[in-house]
Amino acid sequence: MSMVEKYNEKEQQEFVGFRFHPTEQERISYCLRRNKVAKTSNKVLELEDKTDLYAKEPWRLSHRETDFFKPNEWYYFVTLAQVSGNRKVKGETCEGHWKALGKLSDVVSKDKREVIGKKRILSFYVKGENNSSGWTMTEYYTLDGGSFQTHVLCHLKGP
Repeated sequence: MSMVEKYNEKEQQEFVGFRFHPTEQERISYCLRRNKVAKTSNKVLELEDKTDLYAKEPWRLSHRETDFFKPNEWYYFVTLAQVSGNRKVKGETCEGHWKALGKLSDVVSKDKREVIGKKRILSFYVKGENNSSGWTMTEYYTLDGGSFQTHVLCHLKGP
């Protein structure tokens, strides 16, 4: 039984020290497929839809304060159209951009028999700086019949 399933099974109980830390397979199958594609409601795992993820500096994004996630770590849903657009940021404190660290890679099922999704890792660079700011984001896409769905799960981590 996966960590997410165990938590949902006992969601009425309080878990001291519990953190949301799903595997890549759970991010695709549980977070994206069940919550967004199938539109199955889950009161425990209500991740935010974000319309300004690529418009603000990562440290200026609003988010729900909760002990469910690690400090400086959040998950957001965005649309595929937002991901396909410009990843340049003209923020309040600086300008910068999200730079892909390699190409889109496969996320395979636990039994490694099929590709269930794709992921891309990005790093945030402040304009004029040669080194990354330390903020990273992994975008997760689910596949349906070989084509992408309309929602993307973004896992944002700060330094």
